[in-house]
Amino acid sequence: MVASKLKRLIKSVSKDSDKKAARKSIHAVELSDAKVRKLESKLGYVFQTKGLLYQSLTHPSFLLNSKDQLKNNQRLEFLGDSVIQLVLTEKLYEKFPNLREGKLTAIRSGYARGDFMAGIARELDLGAYLILKPKDRQAGVAEGDSALGDAFEALVGAIYLDSDFETSRKIVLSLYNYLDTAPTAKGVISNPKGKLQELIQPIHGNNALRYETISQKGVAHERIFEIAVFCNDEKLGLGTGRTKKEAAEKAALEAIVQIASNPKG
Repeated sequence: MVASKLKRLIKSVSKDSDKKAARKSIHAVELSDAKVRKLESKLGYVFQTKGLLYQSLTHPSFLLNSKDQLKNNQRLEFLGDSVIQLVLTEKLYEKFPNLREGKLTAIRSGYARGDFMAGIARELDLGAYLILKPKDRQAGVAEGDSALGDAFEALVGAIYLDSDFETSRKIVLSLYNYLDTAPTAKGVISNPKGKLQELIQPIHGNNALRYETISQKGVAHERIFEIAVFCNDEKLGLGTGRTKKEAAEKAALEAIVQIASNPKG
């Protein structure tokens, strides 16, 4: 039911009219060709209509009190949210065949949270591409979860309009690491390592869990760690992060999702 509603919503968008409007974008001067190519390289996608890319990165404050207010990224954000929801819904339905709809909805809500999407936006360095007034950039707008999460949704909406759903799906899944990294549910799992210990300890004892650094890449100030969590000799989860703590927490979260999806295992 959810997927069919989302499909109807996505199909209801007039691609031709929005593309035509985007071609008249007034913001091309805000992004150099070199920056556009760099972002497209990160996405693995080259825009046919560059105006859609510019519009997806235009923060509402840039056009405040302007007759061009509809050329900010809010309409694309609305569309991108629905595309992302459908992609997540289909993937989770496939990934966890034994979970009921309530649990699937809870997992999806974690992936669809603004702060989780802002994290993906930070990996793309999307803040550096946002079209903002200088005073708003200096005020830190480009680093906030709200602006980054909205821009990520708008960017997905722009990719959908510029291509098709299948292309959008592939890009979204690649940016979400194919849902191999579990989200932290705000206010629910604030201490994933502790939560995992609570799940494992009654069955396997206090010392069954261990965290092992699988790899570390990059220069000192941009290092990425990959850490796996094991229960005795069985690998339960794998996580990556800019610190060992972040990578270990993501590994624990993945383990918790796996345990939830296979309660008899």
